[in-house]
Amino acid sequence: MLMPLMHSILNPQVMKTKTFYLTGLLLLSVMTLPSATAQPGPWEKLGFAKVHGGADYDEIQVTRLRGLFSEIKLAVENEGVEFDRVVVHFANGGKEEVSIRKFIDAGQETRAIDLRGDDRIIRRVVFYYKSNPMTDIKGKVVLYGRN
Repeated sequence: MLMPLMHSILNPQVMKTKTFYLTGLLLLSVMTLPSATAQPGPWEKLGFAKVHGGADYDEIQVTRLRGLFSEIKLAVENEGVEFDRVVVHFANGGKEEVSIRKFIDAGQETRAIDLRGDDRIIRRVVFYYKSNPMTDIKGKVVLYGRN
């Protein structure tokens, strides 16, 4: 009884087949594991500013004490805004300027803007824009960030 079992365990052909199947199972299990970088965190509201009409700039102070952000986006409410550029100021004194040059209608948002560097604690975001000075409706720009 023990001899046939020992023969099958020590048989090189059986060993190759078992190794092949075990390797396949291992690869399959690794491929189905969730990746730590595959799913970014949820968007967090960091602040907002009302736009005043015409060509101007405004800034959003980020009062959150901690948090590294890898992306930001701007959402527009009430009235559309034509963005020129955004300047992100970090806690370490650095800044990053991003060109947008796009009209964003009310209810829409900019693309996700990737932030470079290691210290991405945001202190404030300055955005340069044009809005419709001929209307009493003032736009509102909401800043979102995510890890």
